[in-house]
This record gives sequence, structure tokens and C-alpha cells, in this order.
Amino acid sequence: MAPRANSLTALLAILLIGGPATARADDLVLKDAASMSGAVMWLSSGAPDLVLAVVRGDDSVVLGFGETRPGSKVEPDGRSILRMGSIAKVMAGHVLASMAADGTVKLVHPLAKYAPAGATVPTYAGREITLLDLATYTAGLPRELPDVPDARPGENPFAHFQADAYWRWLAQATLPYAPGSGAMYSNLGFGLLGEALAKAGGKSYAALLGERVASPLGMLDTATKLSPAQTPRAMTGLDLDGKEAPLWETPTAMDPSGNVFTTGDDMVKWMRWHLAVDDAAGAEVRMIDHAPYRWHDGLKAAVGVGGEKMDGLGLGWIISMAREKRPVILTKSGGIAGFMTYVVLAPTRGVGVFVAVNRLNFPMFEGLTSAVHDLVADLAPR
Repeated sequence: MAPRANSLTALLAILLIGGPATARADDLVLKDAASMSGAVMWLSSGAPDLVLAVVRGDDSVVLGFGETRPGSKVEPDGRSILRMGSIAKVMAGHVLASMAADGTVKLVHPLAKYAPAGATVPTYAGREITLLDLATYTAGLPRELPDVPDARPGENPFAHFQADAYWRWLAQATLPYAPGSGAMYSNLGFGLLGEALAKAGGKSYAALLGERVASPLGMLDTATKLSPAQTPRAMTGLDLDGKEAPLWETPTAMDPSGNVFTTGDDMVKWMRWHLAVDDAAGAEVRMIDHAPYRWHDGLKAAVGVGGEKMDGLGLGWIISMAREKRPVILTKSGGIAGFMTYVVLAPTRGVGVFVAVNRLNFPMFEGLTSAVHDLVADLAPR
């Protein structure tokens, strides 16, 4: 597709020929809606590229717009590798649901049960932090590890987010409220959840993600680290300053909170599994995964977890009840190292949408998420 300098021509071409060549959908409604919506989202995003994956019933489509990096002249497709950012949290929720279903853990197990020897986990009036509190943003933990120094130019901004630093900070932390009674979005909390799952499962969190999510669903390009064979397919993101973001290495403690690579094709497989609500295979895991465990009504605070659009919190999911023409949806956004992503599932209607752009820009992202909601309403009206 042409660079943005010729964006109007590109949009007209999409309208006339029915979308990029990567579109493969027998469902004409799905193909037309996704092609138009994807083109408009890309052109309004200002990003070098956009990948859109949509599932509707038995059909799906993956579309790529723009260039995998500025000047590459390579259009992204379903095999282009991107960083999903905090959508990794709902994959951690998937791992937790799988381990709860087979009895490896219980949602109500305290974090302290899986803490390293000698580590201290704070309580509030005797109420302990549980795995469920961590997964629903209600453990009373801050967004990030406090007092981390700002990275200097050229320095890896993620280098300080190490598991041992998490546990050291936790030993002297004071909780602001009883776990479960208020919500604060927390990357730190999901890092600790990954630590607990690894201890319970007897292997690294990355291995658990592979054996409980990626491998069973055939998600061959979804992992916490890229192989040499995958790296050439990795897209390049633009940071807040508009410069290319390096493919930074991240500590393993960030794997469950934000460091997972994937592709549009893999996200179709993952969304399809989540939307197979009538399939007996995996039914218990899906039931645990999709349930709302904390309701907006009654929380002491709800900071960074969807605002007034959030009705409930699941295992990483922000859950919104049906409104006007839009059905019940489970949503999660992400952003890391030059990428912004968003996924929406409408399980009662068999519709899922995943979008990724390789540009960090928060005002732009508001419009992008709104466009995804409109697309869901178009494909799955109440």
C-alpha cells in the first residue's frame, strides 16, 4: 500500500477494490466492514502501519496497512510480528484460569504461599493478597515499581524491572486498603502473579504460557522472546518522540504484564478459542477466565481500569455490560516500545477484534478504541 503521503488515494483504492490483498473472508459483511474500518483507523492513527484481525463466527480476516517500519515498503500481514504490550495480562489470566481449572492453584491462594524464602508480603487488617487480587488489579499495588530511575539516552528503560526488586519493595510496602476492595492498574501486580504461577507450576512463566496457551492453540509466533528466525518479521515501533523504538530486551518479571510477541494470525486463533463458548473443550477454563470477579459498584477506588465504561473486572479483563447497540464486551489495551494494541471480545455474539499500531500516541489511541467498539457494534448488533 502507498505511504501516507498518498493516503487519500489509498483509501479510495480500498473502497474500490475491497481491501488489501491480505483479506481472506468468505463473509462479505465481515470483509467489507473490516476493510473500511481498518483503512480509516490506519489513516487517522498517523502510524506507519496497522494490523487488524477480526473474527465473526466461523470466519475471520487479517488486514495489514502501511509499512512494517518507515521506509521499508513492506506491507504488514498476518505473520508480521508485533509486541502486544499489556494484552499479555489477559494471557496471564488465561494461564491462571488453566491452572485453577486443573487444581494446580486456587484463585484464593495467598501470594505469600508462592513467595521466595524469607520474602514478606504485606496484609491489611489481616487480609492477605491473593492470586485473584493480583489478576483483577485489586491487590492495592502501584502501577509500576516505585523509585525506578529514569533511563538515560540509549539505556534500556526496562532493565530495572527485575523480580528480586519487586520482592524487596513488597517487603516494606503498606497497602492503601484491604485487597479486593479497590482497584489500581498494576504492572507490578502482574509481575508478582507471574512469579507465583511459575513457583506453583515448577517452571518459568514463559514455559507455562507456551504449554498452556500458545502451543495448544497453534500460536507458533506467540512467545516472550523471539528466535533468530522470527526476528526478521518483527515490526518496528515509533516511540513518543517519533523515533524508532529499539527491540529492547525485558526482564522475565515483565513477561506476564507486558512482554509477549504475537501476530495477527495467532490472535485470530486465540480469539476464536475464547469465542467458542459452546465448545466443551476448554469450557471450564473459559468460564473461569471470562467471569467478572470485582464489580465497579462498591469499589473504594477504580484507578486506570477503564473509567466509567468499566462494569466489572475479570482475570486481566475490563468488562463492560451491553449498552445501546453494543453487546457485552471483554476488553484489554496495551502499549510498549513503540506499539499500541487493543483487543475486544463479544462472547455472546461470536465476534472478536484485535488491532495493533506501531506508534505510541495516547490521544490517537482513544479514537482507535472507539473505532473498534463501533466495528464490534456493526458486526454484532444487539
